[in-house]
Amino acid sequence: MSSAFFVAWCQLSYHRVKLAVAAAGVVVAVMLMLVQLGIRQGALDNSVAVARRVTADLVVVSPRTKTIFASAQFPRRLLYRLGSNPEVVAISEMYMGQGRLRNPWNKLEFPVSLYGLDPGAKMMRLPGVERFEEELHDMDRLLFDGLSRSNYGPVKKYLSDHDSIDVEVNLRKVRLIDSIDVGISINTDGNLFTTPANFRRLVPDRKPGSVDLGLIRLKPDSDPIKVRDSLRQYVGTEAKIVTRDELVAAEIVFIRENAPIDFIFGMGAAIGFFIGFVVVYQILYTEVTNHLPQYATLKAMGFNDRYLLMVVLNQSVILALLGYFPGFVLALGLYRIATRAIQMQFSMTAERAISVFLLTVIMCGLSAMIAIRKVRTADPADVF
Repeated sequence: MSSAFFVAWCQLSYHRVKLAVAAAGVVVAVMLMLVQLGIRQGALDNSVAVARRVTADLVVVSPRTKTIFASAQFPRRLLYRLGSNPEVVAISEMYMGQGRLRNPWNKLEFPVSLYGLDPGAKMMRLPGVERFEEELHDMDRLLFDGLSRSNYGPVKKYLSDHDSIDVEVNLRKVRLIDSIDVGISINTDGNLFTTPANFRRLVPDRKPGSVDLGLIRLKPDSDPIKVRDSLRQYVGTEAKIVTRDELVAAEIVFIRENAPIDFIFGMGAAIGFFIGFVVVYQILYTEVTNHLPQYATLKAMGFNDRYLLMVVLNQSVILALLGYFPGFVLALGLYRIATRAIQMQFSMTAERAISVFLLTVIMCGLSAMIAIRKVRTADPADVF
């Protein structure tokens, strides 16, 4: 351990209460930054979760579609043309819409997202849906998302104890045969999955010849970009064909441009950084001011300004370390609380943990760089 670090620790630890207050300020700053950035990323990830669950190589959408949560439809007949390409293995259609599910316990209605797709096509990553492929083709049979909000009642628990439950969706009696865990987003409180035929029964006002998404599976060795370009001539201006990655990227752009997620949570993280900066600066400035005679004495003994500056910088590093790790633990706890309260998954990533640690060190370092200007004014002549 260097002597500058030892001197820095002795100065900080001499006043334990002041050290605890300074560390608490850094803890709050770290916690705010981690929580704000974590919720921001969680909200963004959940908003594009449906697009990321697409396993098809290419996706056909309407040129008027800005986000698949409010998708425009295109003619289904366009999909029949695409099978002529030798690189195309399978084509499937997908319907998306909003309905109202009546809670069978309190009889209240709540919005729910409806998805109509062929469970055997395997164009979407829906855990466990293949087990219900045959049963879903029966009339008015649906799967419930077990991660839906509690608005709809204890449906998942009831289904775990019983074979099925009859509910009302869009004023139509249907049967929920089981639940699968998929997950909700900021756009929806719950999900129901069924076949295209059952979807059209639930949304009879929709034109039967129009679809929301067309899902295309290619041969394993195919180039999605080249096939996409070759297929565009078959759809003209009535639809557009994008790759899976382009679909996800478009969803992210839409969310960032139309929802203030980045601004709100980015501002929260910036406020946390500012709070920590001010607290650390006040503590370090007070430490430097109170110990000016001691710094002057060290100068008289032959220590130069660089050594004294290292003392203050080491104090900032100590505060950063004392504040970061408790703040990290508290943020993990808040992630769990937010996950249970909002019923969306929020988790810590290594990238976020490292970036906030570096921000904490920078925050404390900047405070020290301003506070150490006072050290330069320490004059040995003032002591003697």
